[in-house]
Amino acid sequence: MTHKKHMVAVCDILGFADLVRSRPLDEVVTASLGWFLKAMAHSLRKNGFPEEPPALSELRKHPLIGFDWFSDTVLLYTREDTDDHCRELCATVAWLIFETMLRSDVRVRCGVAYGEAHIDEANGVYVGRPIVEAHELEKAQIWAGGAFTESAVNRLPQIARGGQAFDWFVVPYRVPLKREEGANLAVDWTKGIHFDFHLLWSPSSDEPTEGDWETNRELCEKWRNTVAFHNEVCFWCRRKEGTQQPAGGYH
Repeated sequence: MTHKKHMVAVCDILGFADLVRSRPLDEVVTASLGWFLKAMAHSLRKNGFPEEPPALSELRKHPLIGFDWFSDTVLLYTREDTDDHCRELCATVAWLIFETMLRSDVRVRCGVAYGEAHIDEANGVYVGRPIVEAHELEKAQIWAGGAFTESAVNRLPQIARGGQAFDWFVVPYRVPLKREEGANLAVDWTKGIHFDFHLLWSPSSDEPTEGDWETNRELCEKWRNTVAFHNEVCFWCRRKEGTQQPAGGYH
């Protein structure tokens, strides 16, 4: 049996368990996940935002990117090992992260890896080292955002690794991780068009309070790291002036 090499992204909906526990099931399915599915369609197709959630079978017809969804985890992968397919996957992940920055209930975190994998889309079987590596890197990040493993970095063209290629949505950055080993390349979701973007802590508070830091330091650190990334690398907020557009609350 022969296997192909793929670039793979594993994306997790943050706080999904708390969302399910705290809200009526109908609201989770129709409002939160329904909106997420529309955002996923917009990120894959990169055209108009759909009025209704599309069928998963329609999203799986993308010519360059394979897609599947398991509860709170989305799997994206290149269909062929070409630069065009890899660039499309990087762009799709960046679009998805940016879309979900606008809402507090379905924000995502993603890990991207590369290598040989067994992809059986018809039977829903996905096995391989890049899937494991992408999953591990996703869990290790202390923010909402995305990062690349060493295997994925090595697959990218040099111009993309250096952050000079706008359409690859990649930027050199020291990714905040729970572990000692570093990741030095991030998904640049800040390239989504916006002006004076502010990631609010909650609908009622711009920033975490001292009490928030005392009771939920880990979540506060994720918020702080997400804001710091945007403020440091954002193309639009450095170059353009416009009306302030607060994003949805982080918490």
